[in-house]
Amino acid sequence: MKQENNLIPQIWVPILTAVITILATYLIIDIKTQSVADNVIEKYLAIEYDKVGWKTNYDTINSIQKWQVAEWLKQYKAQGWVVPQIDSYNQPEIAAQAISLEQARRVTTEGTYILWNPDAEISFIEYSDLECPFCAKLHAAGTIDQILESYEWKVNFIFKHFPLPSHRNAQQLAEVTECAGELGGKDAYYEAVETIFINGWDISPIPGKLWIDTWKLQACLSSSKYTDKVQANAKEGANLFGITGTPGNVLINNKTGEWDKLPWAYPYESFKVKIDSLLQ
Repeated sequence: MKQENNLIPQIWVPILTAVITILATYLIIDIKTQSVADNVIEKYLAIEYDKVGWKTNYDTINSIQKWQVAEWLKQYKAQGWVVPQIDSYNQPEIAAQAISLEQARRVTTEGTYILWNPDAEISFIEYSDLECPFCAKLHAAGTIDQILESYEWKVNFIFKHFPLPSHRNAQQLAEVTECAGELGGKDAYYEAVETIFINGWDISPIPGKLWIDTWKLQACLSSSKYTDKVQANAKEGANLFGITGTPGNVLINNKTGEWDKLPWAYPYESFKVKIDSLLQ
């Protein structure tokens, strides 16, 4: 019996040793991984702090920017944001007949920010409302990214505005993205679009996130310099393609002028059918 009992520690000692070794290994790896992550974060923050005179100034500037944006948003809300009415929203359904190549060029290049290949055969234009939950759903689903990646250089993407009269803030939100584009270029424009879809009408994160000057953004928005452009986008969608709601997705073959549309937040497979047909 004594010999049998002595077998128990003999069996369990190596097992426990192996378990302890495995756990210790994972712990060491985790500590090293955390250490590397901490070093990367510290170096990144050091770069950002250095831009503004180190951490105290960085924190102060961020606080000031957030306060400034919050204050002028309050002013705009107090004044009441007005959404101009567009009679052409109530257009009858328009058949998908080919447009001229000159029209295609104008629609896809004049005053637009093009994602992906500017010379792509197909342009995917989204006439969109930044308060539209279905538009936000289309972006959150990753459908647009999937299309661009799947078709490589054959398809590009263009975001245009179609603020609905029922959405009180949509017009001004559209103008915010245009001002962001003016101050920070194409990347800032699309980053502003995605930020608004995620955060709603609260645009306070935009200046800090895009590294654009808060006062310049405020001045641009106050000037209403993009009011007409936003409305022109909406009229174009309504008059040329019969868009009546959002997201109004239009696919144009830039070589033939043929086009088709797929309103609503459909999945990738539905867009693929339309795109493949236009590419034939």
